[in-house]
Amino acid sequence: MQGLKLYHYWRSSSSWRVRWALDHKGIKTELKAVSLLDGESESPEHRARNPLGYVPALDTPHGILTQSSAIVAWLDEISSEPPLYGASTWERARIRQLGAVIAEDTQPIQNLPVLHLHSSDAKEQKKWAQHFIRQGLGAFETLAAGTAGEFSVGDRLSWADLCLIPQLYNADRFGIPVGSQDSEFPLLTRIAQACERLPSYLSSHPSRHEPPA
Repeated sequence: MQGLKLYHYWRSSSSWRVRWALDHKGIKTELKAVSLLDGESESPEHRARNPLGYVPALDTPHGILTQSSAIVAWLDEISSEPPLYGASTWERARIRQLGAVIAEDTQPIQNLPVLHLHSSDAKEQKKWAQHFIRQGLGAFETLAAGTAGEFSVGDRLSWADLCLIPQLYNADRFGIPVGSQDSEFPLLTRIAQACERLPSYLSSHPSRHEPPA
């Protein structure tokens, strides 16, 4: 697939999922940064890409596709190797289940618009985010106990991991220890350590895409 262009924000969880999928599959893509902090994402130009003003948005030869779950599913269909979903219908369902715990039930509730609507007080925003992050990661840890191998489902990177790892990054930002011996979620920490060894993790990581100061 040629001519792809990804509109993304460096620290966006949804953007990271898509960058990671593209890098994991070796699909060359032009990256175009869209700031979520200075009004650029609310511009008419970006609203034409995504009426919600969110990222990511993937410009393809067929048109623009939004929503990380739809984008990654499409990428997996047009470039099936290495796969990001399971070999069996049941395994694919378990991967989608875990991904949904984060992408549908956890991450949206701690996004900036929700935090700002909840409270203008930074301490209250942090308290809110910590509550829902702990709730979501706790559910993921419980469910993954029945599916995990080296990664969240078996021994191969999947959509579930692409959802989990950016959320762990957010958890750390909100003061929830997840990357040390003090981790509240030891299974998730172990999965994260496996992911961190992958070249596609390193190349897609927010630190590689942070704009110059």
